[in-house]
Amino acid sequence: MNRSRLLVAGATALVGAGLVLAPVAAQAAPVTTASSSVPGQPGAETTSPVTNVTVVPNPRSVLIVVDVDRVTNLKLVQDGQVVDAVISSDWSSPSRPGRFLVKGTGLDAEDFGITTTGGAPVVPVHVDFGQAAVPQAIEQTTERQIDRIVRDVRAGRFDHVLEYEALPGATVSVTTNGVTTTAVADRYGTADVPVRFRPGVNPQSAVQTFNGKTSFPDTGNWQF
Repeated sequence: MNRSRLLVAGATALVGAGLVLAPVAAQAAPVTTASSSVPGQPGAETTSPVTNVTVVPNPRSVLIVVDVDRVTNLKLVQDGQVVDAVISSDWSSPSRPGRFLVKGTGLDAEDFGITTTGGAPVVPVHVDFGQAAVPQAIEQTTERQIDRIVRDVRAGRFDHVLEYEALPGATVSVTTNGVTTTAVADRYGTADVPVRFRPGVNPQSAVQTFNGKTSFPDTGNWQF
């Protein structure tokens, strides 16, 4: 019997210098170029290279596209701290806009800023997350664990526990073969969800719910 685990969910891919994303809508944010340096940063850039910012919502995440007027290294910041976001390239230019892929943290909207490694003035960016306010729960099963699950299912042991990364306190709901089971993520953002498999194809869908908002489903098949 062939063992395969096919994830059907359309995760955003980073390809070359660009992000492949299916936008739902685009919202251009007005940009005001500041002319003062950043306090405490001697020799900081006195003008921002940013000419336009476009916020592209998507059910899974939000894409921030930043047009610039010169070659520069952009940074996405929030409350003075660099945001851990997927970027298309370290360097942006007039022919290659900067792109940041941002996941929600449970809030409907958040305020960010665009600056540079050279300390350019921060350009504010307001993001309405929509359905992406709650990110998809991320399954943490390793290849070794998958191999063990395959052996167990073939041996007739169908009950297993899958670990998901989620927002602390969120409820993760996993539907396997039409049966839904749930678990609440602990303070570290880990939810252990019991599931029951069967030989053959096992359709599965997972969502997390936080503060009354539910993520876009992550769907796929387990095949044993």
